[in-house]
Amino acid sequence: MIQIEVDIQGQVVAIGQRLEKLAFEAPNVLRLSLNAAARKVRKQLTQDVANTYTVEDSALKDSSKGAPRLQTAKPGKLEAVIRSKGPMLDLMEFMVRASDRGVQAKVLESGSLKFLERGGAAAFIGRFSNGHTAVLQRQIGQTYTFSGAQNRIDKYGTPSNGQWPDLTRVKKLLGPAVPTMMANEEVQARARALLYEILDQEIDKRIEKMLRQKGG
Repeated sequence: MIQIEVDIQGQVVAIGQRLEKLAFEAPNVLRLSLNAAARKVRKQLTQDVANTYTVEDSALKDSSKGAPRLQTAKPGKLEAVIRSKGPMLDLMEFMVRASDRGVQAKVLESGSLKFLERGGAAAFIGRFSNGHTAVLQRQIGQTYTFSGAQNRIDKYGTPSNGQWPDLTRVKKLLGPAVPTMMANEEVQARARALLYEILDQEIDKRIEKMLRQKGG
């Protein structure tokens, strides 16, 4: 979450002094400037996450996955907030490569593809009964419950050539959530720096427009 707060009283006074006889418009100028700046920062925030992580663009546009939403400043509350709320994403939403050796994944653009292996179990790409595809990994030493094992036996059949279906528990591998990526220190630092730069520009633009209209 990025909370866009400023020295409201100080800004209103400063804007009012520049507006002279139109000083009563200062709170409205600040509100509109805050919202305009917040919209531009929200867009840039998404781009910065996309440049920092290998996450698919579609995940950053889906509100159910954490696409940022804007709570705009109101006349009685001169504060704008950019919020992001969503679950951890499937690793399939990031850069993934499958081969005979297993699955490689890279989450950070600055990183490198690495094979996913744990306890001798290589990750693999599997498809669930509902058609959903995910990166999976067997959890060595963990087996399904009786009902889970029965479901797998029903699906894959009874022993063939003396072998039962593999009843080792399978785990879906996940990557970071969109809110977590947006909380990245570098992403946040760029967003805040951009915010105050744009806010000053928006205030200047609106003051100049009002003064031109007054002079006209």
